[in-house]
Amino acid sequence: MTHGATPAEYLDRIALQNQIFEDDIRLERVVENEGKPIIITSQPSIKGHPPTQDALDELMLGKGYEKLEEGAYYDERGGLLVFDLFPRNAIQAADGHIYPIDPVIQRITPDFGEFLRQQPYTINLR
Repeated sequence: MTHGATPAEYLDRIALQNQIFEDDIRLERVVENEGKPIIITSQPSIKGHPPTQDALDELMLGKGYEKLEEGAYYDERGGLLVFDLFPRNAIQAADGHIYPIDPVIQRITPDFGEFLRQQPYTINLR
């Protein structure tokens, strides 16, 4: 049974995070542990503090995303759902730039996007 993202999904999420948030996450290497791949990544050190949820909302709305639920955003044109984007998962640098740290980014179909619009409470089950 697979928990979380597959290696391919994880690498896709990293590419999407770099694209969406102008991040600089890099694939360093892949190693094997008991027959399973471990993906090693790096990203620049960022100093700052957690942003407010309002600042995260402003960031995502500015990127053309629709807010579905607290910490969850949908880009219908791109077919992307970004969630688990809470202050605990982001850093706001002194210059005001917000860096999301490991948000969950998924490619979704328009039908699933419509379902989430109708039932957004199903997204962030904390």
